[in-house]
Amino acid sequence: MAEGLDGQTTPRRLTAMRTLLQGRPLQESHMKTRWLDKVLAGVIAAMGAAPAWPLVIQSPQPGESVSPGQTVWLIVNPSSPAESDIQAVRIMAPGASGCEDVPPSVPVQCPLTIPDGSDDAAIPTAVDIRVQVTFADGTEAQAKTSVTVTETRSLQALEGDPRASPLVFNAIGEERDFPVFGISTDGGLHDLRGRRQGTMYDISDPAVVKVRDDGRVVAQAVGAATITVRNGAFSFEVPVFVLDGTKARRP
Repeated sequence: MAEGLDGQTTPRRLTAMRTLLQGRPLQESHMKTRWLDKVLAGVIAAMGAAPAWPLVIQSPQPGESVSPGQTVWLIVNPSSPAESDIQAVRIMAPGASGCEDVPPSVPVQCPLTIPDGSDDAAIPTAVDIRVQVTFADGTEAQAKTSVTVTETRSLQALEGDPRASPLVFNAIGEERDFPVFGISTDGGLHDLRGRRQGTMYDISDPAVVKVRDDGRVVAQAVGAATITVRNGAFSFEVPVFVLDGTKARRP
């Protein structure tokens, strides 16, 4: 068998070279793995030090309907559960009052009064609310919401459309309009459907149907439920039935 210049046989030299070449990528792979581990550890540490985003505004809900002069509670839950993590709170609600000097606490809360036009200023149609929280480590988090200002109505009754009682759905996923009318003391009829008009919906079995923010009702499962509609001091109930249209058509 032929030998190389160093006295090793050619097959032995080839084996040694193959081992060297195979080991090099393995070493590089280990180096890359260690480098990625260090980078990942740094990212995890940074994520643990920084507060989660965003802040959660529990009240008021976006687009919630309020009246001029009404006071609503602004309630914000920061991501950090410890009061000591919050260094400063700033609330901006142009035109509204009551939240100019809010102490850092969890939850962040204050009574926000909507302008009523008593100072000869025009009553806004909406108030934008922005909350900014500064944490002890200097990081900041922000959240925003808004309320819709509607004219004050003195209701004497609340009613639905008789043609929509009961509400009957023939298939899951079907949607229906759900009119809600408020009758004011001057005899006026007002369309109050949807949560933006201050109308609230209580469902006896939320698994059967749901009510969207715009007031439309969506069938979710076969069954029966009752929707209680409230606005101010008035309310009414509507029974709801969701049928399985496919099974109903079978002989």
